Amino acid sequence: MKISIIVPSFYPAVIYGGPIFSTLNTCKELSKLNDVEIRVSTTNTNMTSKLNVKVNTWNIFQKNFYVKYYDETIIDKFSFRLFINIWKDIRNADVVHIQSIFNTPTPISLIYAKLFFKKPVLISSRGSLGEWCIGNGNKFKKLWLKFFIKPFANHIIWHATAEEEKQEILSLFPKAKVSIIPNGINLQSFQSYNSIKRNDFILKFTGEKKEVAKIIISMGRLQKKKGFDILIESFSRVLKKIPNAFLLIAGPNEGEENNLLDLIQKLNLSHQVFLIGAIENQDKIDFLANADLFVLPSYNENFGNVYLESLATGTPIIASKNTPWSNVEKYKCGRWVNNTVEETTQAMLNVLEYHNQRQLSINSKQLSQHYSWESIALQFSNLFQNLKKGEY
Repeated sequence: MKISIIVPSFYPAVIYGGPIFSTLNTCKELSKLNDVEIRVSTTNTNMTSKLNVKVNTWNIFQKNFYVKYYDETIIDKFSFRLFINIWKDIRNADVVHIQSIFNTPTPISLIYAKLFFKKPVLISSRGSLGEWCIGNGNKFKKLWLKFFIKPFANHIIWHATAEEEKQEILSLFPKAKVSIIPNGINLQSFQSYNSIKRNDFILKFTGEKKEVAKIIISMGRLQKKKGFDILIESFSRVLKKIPNAFLLIAGPNEGEENNLLDLIQKLNLSHQVFLIGAIENQDKIDFLANADLFVLPSYNENFGNVYLESLATGTPIIASKNTPWSNVEKYKCGRWVNNTVEETTQAMLNVLEYHNQRQLSINSKQLSQHYSWESIALQFSNLFQNLKKGEY
């Protein structure tokens, strides 16, 4: 079974965050299955630059897993080569999986796949259809949906990572067929971390020597959607009860850094709130594993890989009700609350002051066990087989 995956950016473009890793790991596990060949058509965009990769040819990632990076004509906007040549990649596929909505590869891929070659299509919205995302976008998004997506919406299968995302899709396209498959995680890699004492943790990631009582962390691209302003204001209130607490936020800037720095300065938090930039690999795992609490009061997340990564290291989380992480309440490894300052503050204090921190860590790891990449790949394989047979 030949699967053509169309995605605007791909590994090693890790600047785009969690979706890059979820796509990569799904492809790796799928290609290990019998009778599955994965071919990813993408671009060499890396946000403000280009990846150092071989372009316009198939790169071998592993057995039965190939990637073609089309050269980006306009950085992060458009690839003329992809536009002209992607029909060749789609023509030979049994199933086409498009992983974007508001990107130029999407409409041309839909036209080739459905109108030219009559291929079964799965499309992943990747959290881009949430009410907040649409409402805070420009009018162009609504026009894009009307003219480029709606004509195909009832003739393809939609992929959602959680029930909440499924409902977002159905609110726009009520007759759409939606299949739910969550993201996954390489559980073993998040069990291997270096234990770091709190004072040494702050020194490692900020370069400053501090006496530390509690460490709260967050991670994500610095953009309005993530709700970091809510987190910082909530943290300022937490300090009234835990004065030696520290907040570290990791992630690349996407236009919000100056606003956050202004807020930190306004609240007189410069000595206890730090924006530490992007971190990767072992530093990222150590960062997640050695904190007392992970908090991300996002306005919208279709899944939120970083919540799962934190849980896998044993660090409890605070997630907003705009995310699909209600299970943290069931497993008693965090809180799922409205992303208001009041509720976020109270949730943080509830978790930080909980009497059995070790049990929180055990519960966090227990929840993460449900999201292995092997399991996710099997779910996708079954869905692709059904699409190929026309049985969905």
